[in-house]
Amino acid sequence: MRICFISHTAGRGGAEFALLELLQGLVAEGIDCKVFVPKTGPLLEALNCLGIEWKIVRYPRWVGVARHRLMSGRVLRLIKTLLLAIPMAREIEKWQCDIVFSNTATIGAGAFAALLSRRPHIWHLHEFGYLDHNFIFDLGKRRASRLIGRLSAVVIANSYAVAKYFAPYIEPNKVRVIYQAVTPRESPHDFISGNQFFRCVIVGTLNAHKGQEEAITAVSEVVRRGIDIHLLVVGEGRRCFTAALLQRVKDHGLEQRVKFYGYAENPMPLITAGDLMLMCSRQEAFGRVTVEAMLAGKVIIGSNSGGTAELIQDGGTGLLYSAGNPVDLANKIQYLYENPKERSRLGTAARIWAADRFTQDRYAREVINLLSDVLAKRKA
Repeated sequence: MRICFISHTAGRGGAEFALLELLQGLVAEGIDCKVFVPKTGPLLEALNCLGIEWKIVRYPRWVGVARHRLMSGRVLRLIKTLLLAIPMAREIEKWQCDIVFSNTATIGAGAFAALLSRRPHIWHLHEFGYLDHNFIFDLGKRRASRLIGRLSAVVIANSYAVAKYFAPYIEPNKVRVIYQAVTPRESPHDFISGNQFFRCVIVGTLNAHKGQEEAITAVSEVVRRGIDIHLLVVGEGRRCFTAALLQRVKDHGLEQRVKFYGYAENPMPLITAGDLMLMCSRQEAFGRVTVEAMLAGKVIIGSNSGGTAELIQDGGTGLLYSAGNPVDLANKIQYLYENPKERSRLGTAARIWAADRFTQDRYAREVINLLSDVLAKRKA
């Protein structure tokens, strides 16, 4: 079996990590993999290490950020998507690939290349789009979502929340939910010295969807109750939103308690050095960092929305709070602050649960079974 993958970047983000996990598992099972990328980046070094052939084709995304929605840009991206699908189709035929696999919803060129080369196409959805990244499809959500379904033999969703979001536009029998693998990243113990205070950590791009404002407000409430607590904010984002967060910290008088670390390529040392992990995202499609924290045995408080609510069993492997309710979040933080044995119990339970479910072998096996079914139906 030979599979052609289309990556939306050559970077090292969540979807790219998921792709690498899958490629490692497939290669280990003897599957021949090829990869298209739109430009150079660190992903290519990882592909070389796996012995995977790759090719650069500068296809655009077929989504735009909400604040940059000029019609001319949308039309130009769509034209480039269609035109660049032609050389991609030729390369797919040259590689003699059996299946074409688009790794995110943000790229449409792979689906059209599969159509031109008469290969079955798989679309792997790792995101909601607007709800988590502020992306808007150039064709509009309805048209693009329906096209995703029509141009694919199977659509994989990385959580039931994502599957539900696209369900109105894609035939139910085409959608499969497959949780990705998560391999723990290294976390050197000497990265940060031991805390002299109780520290919460929140990791993610700084934007309104990730809930940093909610975390700051909750910490302010806990401090008001007389509890010595600090918050480490890991991530970077637009200057205007970062400035708004800094102003919120100042308004609450938390300058000595809330620290902004900036971007961390590997946030695990920061997470493991903390006492409590917060996942305040309003709509997290999956939540790789949540699983990573679980694998490190860290207790997590997450919002009861999106993929987070699927990963955290309230009271079993962590705690859930009502999304948009910082007082409820503050109550949960205070509870875990005052109950160290409960923190230890939940962290241990989370580690055991995650280690059993998010393995590379399981991920590769589920995808291989799906791909084999697609090829069997095509030959029938």
